Amino acid sequence: MSPLPSDVSVVTINWNGRVHLETLLPSLQKTGCSEILVVDNNSNDGSKEFIRNRFPRVQLIENDRNQGFAHPCNQAVDKTTTRYVAFINNDMKAHPDWLRSALPHLNKKTPCVASRILDWEGNRIDFNGSSLQYLGYALQRDLGRLLEDVSHEEEVLFPCGGALVIDREVFLEVGGFDRDYFAIFEDVDLGWRLWVMGYRIAFAADSITYHRQHSTLRTQETPKVRYLMHRNALFTILKNYDDHHFQKILPLAVAMAVKRAVHFSGANRESFYLWSDLETDMQSGNMEIQAKLLDSLTHLVAVDDVLEHLPYLLEKRNQIQKRRRRTDKKIFDRFIDPFRLIVEDPNYAYQELRHLDQLDFTTFKPTSHQKVVMKLPDQLEKKIQRLSQELSQQQWMFYRNLTTVSFETKPLLSRFFRSLRENGFRNTWKLLKERVEDGL
Repeated sequence: MSPLPSDVSVVTINWNGRVHLETLLPSLQKTGCSEILVVDNNSNDGSKEFIRNRFPRVQLIENDRNQGFAHPCNQAVDKTTTRYVAFINNDMKAHPDWLRSALPHLNKKTPCVASRILDWEGNRIDFNGSSLQYLGYALQRDLGRLLEDVSHEEEVLFPCGGALVIDREVFLEVGGFDRDYFAIFEDVDLGWRLWVMGYRIAFAADSITYHRQHSTLRTQETPKVRYLMHRNALFTILKNYDDHHFQKILPLAVAMAVKRAVHFSGANRESFYLWSDLETDMQSGNMEIQAKLLDSLTHLVAVDDVLEHLPYLLEKRNQIQKRRRRTDKKIFDRFIDPFRLIVEDPNYAYQELRHLDQLDFTTFKPTSHQKVVMKLPDQLEKKIQRLSQELSQQQWMFYRNLTTVSFETKPLLSRFFRSLRENGFRNTWKLLKERVEDGL
């Protein structure tokens, strides 16, 4: 017998999202689900009172602080009793057939279904499948494209945490969402983990939800969001690659994080005056430069966090690898675009490509880097011009010192600089060398 919406409990996580709940909860009631659970992360906008007064049948779980997305989802699943659990973001609404259209895709080998997510009007794509860059950075495929212009895959590497249905027992069996992620990429980790452990994930294009375009995420501080993104990407690759790729990719991921930190800091490594421009911009109160510096730190703090907790993370990795039932080679096709560039800078692309060539990836090749690397000649020309200017400044300062230095108390130095002015550097150096050899 095929599962029914009444076999599903729906979970949403809320933090100061009362305005969203006014639309979401009525839409969920029309899906025919067994129960609705809202985990509230200590909202102060009246969300809890609103749920109690307007939706008394909704099960409300209250946290005393904001615990993000991952752990509250696990909290809710622990309180459900249905065979399936569905997750939906609070800033969304569900089509009445959301669950009914997803459930036929579920079976023993495919315990998870990703729903299609559209914009609020239902015209453009918000999630139409998943793509993963090899360093752990995920994308929602076809984002912003017109619905009528897209096709879709039957299976995906990971679902979007904003709208998915999963077998409750399997969710608990594989460990649920990793609570240490707090938020961002916890769905990537769950999906990849499912594939590693031998399961599959279907994409149900006719299972529709509508999204207000990350309106909840916008309430978070940008540096914190970017820090979580960089850190959780590292978490994900550390845990889920097989041993062969783990040993190659993790060191490269750390090296490229440092490279990105330097790139985004604004420090000009080709300059003789490494910090001069940066210092000048900061002293002038340039807010853009200060924001770039803060952003550059998120890469370094993410790496530091991973290294600090490395033994703990390696133990997590061991638990996943013990249950491996599928090789990376059989999963890589699901990445879709593994060598998508995350920094559109020719020098960064060249350095990354050079490292990748040394690692000798035979499963897939980073062809996307080539187009960006082709821009290197133009970039190098600008660097050469800057170096030429700085060399001219250095030369000017050198000869200025020659004309202003006092030789009254240093006769030997006086003779050296006088000879340098009259005879040039090569003849003066030859003469000095002869003097030294003759013992002065």
